[in-house]
Amino acid sequence: MTICPEVSSFTSESRNERVIRKGRCLPIFELSRAFGVGRRAKVFLYLQGGLTRGVVPDLEHHERLVQKLSNARRKQKRTLKELRQEQRRNHRQQRKLQELSLEIFQLRKDANPTNEPAKSTRTVPSSPQLPDMGALPDFVVIGAMRCGTSRFYNLLTRHPNVERAATKEIHYFDRSERFERGIEWYRGCFPPAQWKNGRGFITGEATPNYLYHPLVPERMARVVPVARLIALLRNPVDRAYSHYQQSVRRGLEARSFDAAVEEEQARLLKAENEPSRRPTGVGYASNLLAKGLYVDQLQRWSRFFDEEQMLVLKSEDFFKHTAETLKQVQSFLSLPYRGVHPPSRRASDSYEPLDSSTRRRLEAYFEPYNQRLYEYLGVDFGW
Repeated sequence: MTICPEVSSFTSESRNERVIRKGRCLPIFELSRAFGVGRRAKVFLYLQGGLTRGVVPDLEHHERLVQKLSNARRKQKRTLKELRQEQRRNHRQQRKLQELSLEIFQLRKDANPTNEPAKSTRTVPSSPQLPDMGALPDFVVIGAMRCGTSRFYNLLTRHPNVERAATKEIHYFDRSERFERGIEWYRGCFPPAQWKNGRGFITGEATPNYLYHPLVPERMARVVPVARLIALLRNPVDRAYSHYQQSVRRGLEARSFDAAVEEEQARLLKAENEPSRRPTGVGYASNLLAKGLYVDQLQRWSRFFDEEQMLVLKSEDFFKHTAETLKQVQSFLSLPYRGVHPPSRRASDSYEPLDSSTRRRLEAYFEPYNQRLYEYLGVDFGW
């Protein structure tokens, strides 16, 4: 078969040879132009994607920034961990100082040879020669936590006929290791009964965890059955958030407020079906909501104390109308009226305000409990 020479030469040429031959025919400036178009297209795409301001990103510089950010975050975590550890140590040291204060107070009294206890703090002997043993409290501020009890106790004990205890919060009835020390130890936390100008002095303490702790009412009824009880109640939403912030400052809480609340809501819901799992009252940072269910706590106290022995105050009224509230308390404790000019209240809650959506959710949670509280007290607190 006869084949054309041109065709024969073309078909006999290898594929690689054809590619090389064609490449030789393409001018060099065409290759440069093609690469330039590609580079400009790449820059254009970066600009359209917002990746650079006209300059191709420096990947090494970006990696250095990422590494610095990672190092800063690790340093921040270490610093927060060290801060929480320091806060825990400070909290433990405060507890030790409180123990030492009580011990010093009792040692000073033990140095006096007269140790015959008085039978009742409500019955003051007519003789001015009173025993030097500490008197049992005439009143106890039982709660609630984060409701202004410290300010209340400090102002109340300014009255000339009121003597302070060794420390504001004795925690005798809610801490088993202290309750087991016995009544004589508890007496040692108070000054002896006093008599001056024909009138007796009264004394008392303020431990805000008493209201919530399930064992305290019965214990207190056995030791101080005639004591007057005072409870300050704050909007439970504000109380819970203030409680959470204090736990964070003390290094006892690392969760977010929403996470802590959600976990407790789940636990309380489960406890409704399993009574054996109900809160025992000894937890601190884990009972943000439970300590605001005031009606259940007050009803527990009513089984051991008469209604006339307890005064329930709204914390918001105490904050706004301090003098009027203290006048009411003086009458309740049978004290002669003494006007009070309280100093301006410090803004101790220096933290971010509660998120509005979280507040609405908690208000809905507490609403049925608040309504029961209003019915029990016969007063609407407007929470």
